[in-house]
Amino acid sequence: MSKTTSPNSKDIFDVCKGSFEKIKGHVEKVTPQYLQSFTNLQQEYFGTWTNFVNSALAIQQQYANKMGINTNTTEPITRVIQDSTDETIKAFDVQHKIVHTALDATKQNLRTINENATAFAELNQNIFNSWLSTWTKSN
Repeated sequence: MSKTTSPNSKDIFDVCKGSFEKIKGHVEKVTPQYLQSFTNLQQEYFGTWTNFVNSALAIQQQYANKMGINTNTTEPITRVIQDSTDETIKAFDVQHKIVHTALDATKQNLRTINENATAFAELNQNIFNSWLSTWTKSN
C-alpha cells in the first residue's frame, strides 16, 4: 500500500487525535464549573430545607401556644422520634458507604483498563501483523 499526500492533506489519525484533545480539554475546563454549580445547588437546597422545617415548626408552635395546647410529650414518643432520627442517620451512613465503595471500585476498574490498554493494543498489533503476513507476498 502506498501513501500519497498532497500539501493540503492531513492524516486522519492526527485530525481525530486533535479533535479528541480539543474535546478533552473542554471537558476538563467545564467539569469543575459543573461540580461547583452542583455544590451551590446542594447548599441552596439545604438552606431552603432548613428554612422550611424551621418555619413550619415555628408556626405550629405559635398556633399551639396561642390555642393553649399542651405540647409536652411523653418519654415513649420522644424515644420513637429519637430512634427514628438515629435510624435515618444510619441509613444515610450505609448509603454513603455503598456509594463510596462503588466509586472506589469504578476507580480501580478504570486503573485496570488503563494499565491493560497498552497490552491490548500490542495484542491487536500482533494479531494484525500475523494476518497481514498471511496475505503479503514473500520475495
